[in-house]
Amino acid sequence: MITEKLASILKRAVLAAREAGELKLTTDDFTVKLEMPPSKQFGDYSSNLALTLRKSAGMADSRTIAEIIRRYIEDPDKLIERVEVAGPGFLNLFLNPDWLYSTLLRIEELGRDYGRSQARLGQKILLEFVSANPTGPISVVNGRAAALGDVLANLFAAEGAEVHREFYVNDALNSLQLELFAKTVKVRYLQELGYPIAMPEGDVEAEPQLGDASKPIIPFPKNGYLGEYVRDIARRIVDEVGDRYESAVVKELLGEEETTNSQAEEKNRYFREATLRIILELQRQALEAFGVFFDRWFFESSLYESGAVDEVIRIFTERGYTYRKDGALWLKTSAFGDDEDRVLVRSNEKATYIAADAAYHRDKFERGFTHLVDIFGADHHGYVARLRASVAALGYPVDRLYIILTQMVSLVRDGEAIIGGKRKGAIIELKEDLVDEIGRDAARFYFLLNSYETPATVDVELAKRQSNENPVYYVQYAHARLCSILRRAEEMGIAVLPAARVDRKLLTHPRELDVLRKLADYPEEIATASERFAPHRLTRYAMDLASLLNLFYENCRVLPNSQGEPEPSLVQARLALVNCARIVLNNLLGLLGVSAPERMERAENNMTEEVQEIDGS
Repeated sequence: MITEKLASILKRAVLAAREAGELKLTTDDFTVKLEMPPSKQFGDYSSNLALTLRKSAGMADSRTIAEIIRRYIEDPDKLIERVEVAGPGFLNLFLNPDWLYSTLLRIEELGRDYGRSQARLGQKILLEFVSANPTGPISVVNGRAAALGDVLANLFAAEGAEVHREFYVNDALNSLQLELFAKTVKVRYLQELGYPIAMPEGDVEAEPQLGDASKPIIPFPKNGYLGEYVRDIARRIVDEVGDRYESAVVKELLGEEETTNSQAEEKNRYFREATLRIILELQRQALEAFGVFFDRWFFESSLYESGAVDEVIRIFTERGYTYRKDGALWLKTSAFGDDEDRVLVRSNEKATYIAADAAYHRDKFERGFTHLVDIFGADHHGYVARLRASVAALGYPVDRLYIILTQMVSLVRDGEAIIGGKRKGAIIELKEDLVDEIGRDAARFYFLLNSYETPATVDVELAKRQSNENPVYYVQYAHARLCSILRRAEEMGIAVLPAARVDRKLLTHPRELDVLRKLADYPEEIATASERFAPHRLTRYAMDLASLLNLFYENCRVLPNSQGEPEPSLVQARLALVNCARIVLNNLLGLLGVSAPERMERAENNMTEEVQEIDGS
């Protein structure tokens, strides 16, 4: 990788200067960091190495240190064209154009593998993300976590890791929520069978809750779940069982049921299982429509059924990390960085969610995963320390547990915030309210435009617009135009030659070199995005590359006009550049889970205009 090569060159220069007596370092332990400057006038890469060595070298003037390092640089591969010392001592490195030209050879040789590496070979990574409560649809906030987790998984796999995507189903400790959810579905079940519904005072539904006047009015539970998705589940249940449970549900909801009744037990079991099964099916469908597929849906209840929760409680106790207080069993999480100890088992002998989550993370490590990535919502901020503490108390490496907190998502239309979803209820659903309107590609791209640490805003009208103002359209159009140029070249009888057979040194125009540098940067961008858990760098890279390609088109004609300009050898060199840009953009969009269209109407129209100019018409 280019930064590794440049860092090695600079490190060897420092050691050579020390050997010559010009730098008197007190340590060999120094790190060479390289960054891509905001402007190419400061080079292709820049290092603050001289500034970091001042103390070790016993020299106050970092600029003098930089000048010494520059004198001792040896570059047998001629990777660097020149090195400039700037400001207080920054080393600005300008790449050799010949090395840039060889980028085209590397891209063509590696093809779909260009940008991939073996940096994470041997790592077995489990990403747990989304894990929405099984009481509602997948929301747009869940969608952001889905996009982030899915693309991180793609990035890790691109670096050689074995990757596993997992959805954790909270189907045990959420028992009160699940009971309320099942009760709400029962009310809607009766509504589908013609019963009138009475909403609690203060609750408002747009649709009248009328039914058969001869049937008793069924009270809607306080704080029950609103939303059309509950009606969807009730309709599914009617399709499955008809009115089989009508009488039993009426008795329950009117308070006339005997709790020990075997029919009541059967009915309650069915509704618990059916509501969970159907809501998970709806969640799965929404995620798959978004292009996210999980390797496993892990059920919290399995941790209790297998005895895994009891096992971690036993381990904590045997290690001396628990104590009794106020009738409850407490875990000494404060000994591992938490701000206070946490209840592990309540006074009623029911385990808390900490016990289940500790058991779940123990299960992950015991399955052989070397690195764990958890993606939670920002509302889990106070939960991070206690989870890390419980993992540490179990004896697992906390530095292999990465917890990401995603910020909120807002949808706007014509400058106004969208408050509720299209269907009844306040939830803004991923599929119904976003993917079905703007498409999967746009939704994924917009969720990845900014760091997960900042709130995201999606302008739904802009996301549908076919213009350069729409980032995803801008990038996809760039790919389609590259494909269109290559197709038109073949139609004109111009063979697109391999980069090895063209005169790459003809690519001297600043705009051509800008594209070359950007293509050379791609593997480094993949590595950085993976290392920093920052897939938003990829969307930014895609937009930057698309912008550079537009400048290239404006300044460098690719296909010959009626006067035969540019000359054939330059046409071939530029076509090689176009083809390599196509490969890189296609690879990048693949990592993002966004399609790379080869044809788009605007690209075809622009190509037609160019052809008319070529033909002189």
